[in-house]
Amino acid sequence: MSDVDARQPATGPGQRGRLDIAERVVERIATIAAAEVPGVLTTGSTLEGVLGRRYPKAGAEVAGRHATVSVDVAVAWAAPLADTAASVRDRVQARVQHLAGLQVDAVHVTVANVVIETPDTARRVQ
Repeated sequence: MSDVDARQPATGPGQRGRLDIAERVVERIATIAAAEVPGVLTTGSTLEGVLGRRYPKAGAEVAGRHATVSVDVAVAWAAPLADTAASVRDRVQARVQHLAGLQVDAVHVTVANVVIETPDTARRVQ
């Protein structure tokens, strides 16, 4: 019987291969994380998404183990914009770091739209 534990890899992580996280994956994580923040609304139809008017939306740049993320959000009327943007920044940074294992150097948040919810828009926004 061998002294090597079968549960332990014989080589270190760097010798087994490498993991690349695509920018699109970071963008998707950031979009979902931003949508989880109270006051941030998910807006836009499929057509508006094609035209770039669907929120939240994110862009990311990944360089090695570091990422920079930009997020555009629509915020519900009367939600404090600065507080909501800070919450988005914190949430996106935490989720990208936890789920992708990347160091997030910066999260740039743009409040691109303020939406006054009416009974009609509330149904459409969901």
